[in-house]
Amino acid sequence: MGIKLVAIDLDGTLLNDSGKILPNSIQILKSIKKSGVKVVLTTGRPLVSVKTFLDELGLTDQEDQYVITFNGSIIENTKGKVIKQKVFDFQTFVDFELWAERHQLYNQLETQNTLYTTSSYIPIDAAHESWKNKLPMKVTTLHDLIDSPKKPEMLKIMAVAPKAKLDQIQKELPQIFAEKLSPIRSEPEYLDFAAPNVDKGWALKQLTEYLHLLPNEVMALGNADNDIPMVKFAGTGVAMEKSTPNLLKNADFVTGSNNTSGIRDAIELFVLQG
Repeated sequence: MGIKLVAIDLDGTLLNDSGKILPNSIQILKSIKKSGVKVVLTTGRPLVSVKTFLDELGLTDQEDQYVITFNGSIIENTKGKVIKQKVFDFQTFVDFELWAERHQLYNQLETQNTLYTTSSYIPIDAAHESWKNKLPMKVTTLHDLIDSPKKPEMLKIMAVAPKAKLDQIQKELPQIFAEKLSPIRSEPEYLDFAAPNVDKGWALKQLTEYLHLLPNEVMALGNADNDIPMVKFAGTGVAMEKSTPNLLKNADFVTGSNNTSGIRDAIELFVLQG
């Protein structure tokens, strides 16, 4: 039957440690796209942060090419037409914000075009997230957000803290948030929250059904815990070298490094030779 869709995480997977796509990855992804295989970037980033990479791969502004953003909250074509979107409610954000304040936990709300924070102290990792994702940061107050007649889209909350603190937060997360939000660990210092039951695996399932594909026609590549759901969903789940231990345990195959030829080697093995 063969692979007809390749879903690829960005940071630590398609991108090398300098945040660039390797020339050998660009070459082989353009080649399989030309032969009809869908190449779907699947990321926690917003679309505005992905456009540069879509340009490099020749995927920009096309009605029949797709991208998954915000860890699965939005599935859209690369022209920006939303196929499916799932958000959480504003009151959940308010409740989480108040809880986070009591626990001295920095968090920020990310939408398609803006990053909101109610904190006057911005951790360096949070500032880097704003820069990397090309989202201007707006410092506001919770009262102003509540009073605003037009509420931001509730796509993603990101908590930023040292790994040990986030490990503890995950263990002690109140049940109400476990029911109303999906916690997703994207990096050791980042804990993301999306709408209930939303993750990259959920989004990849929605997209494959939309395209009338089967899981065994899908390959997914990732490197972190937030990639586990899509790696498990895909008929061929691939972990990059030096992926998180949990992802390595759930992958069907481990390829090489994101800094050398890991993407190319996996595609040659499962797409071109498969």
